[in-house]
Amino acid sequence: MEVRTRHWGVVEVAEDRVVHFPEGIPGFPHSRNFALLGEPGGLFLWLQSVDEPDVVLPVADPFTLFRGYEVPLDQEDVEALSVASPQEVAVLVVVTVRSDPLEATANLAAPILVNTARRLGRQKVLADSAYSVRHPLFVTE
Repeated sequence: MEVRTRHWGVVEVAEDRVVHFPEGIPGFPHSRNFALLGEPGGLFLWLQSVDEPDVVLPVADPFTLFRGYEVPLDQEDVEALSVASPQEVAVLVVVTVRSDPLEATANLAAPILVNTARRLGRQKVLADSAYSVRHPLFVTE
């Protein structure tokens, strides 16, 4: 499928790289379908809206970046994502890059869950967690 993007023009995306967010993602009410751009299995990817070319979010695998990070999968998640097995669920976090890349942060308090088998996604807010919405990617001393 062809996806229009702000940064890369029109790109060809395999159907299995498009994720549907039935509830949307907070802050992007008109975007329900997103393509995962970048190298499959790569540390950083782009969550590009299929519905709005200007909406693109840099995302990363939090388990590679943050030792001990945990995201509980509750019954609401299982139902919303039609999860048959926990192995179907990939977790991503939105990354914010500042003018100084060493000040980049990750939103650990609201990870994005993706059922990779059914290509369904949702953003989960970890309300009672100590995780930050601006957790530093790099520790500088």
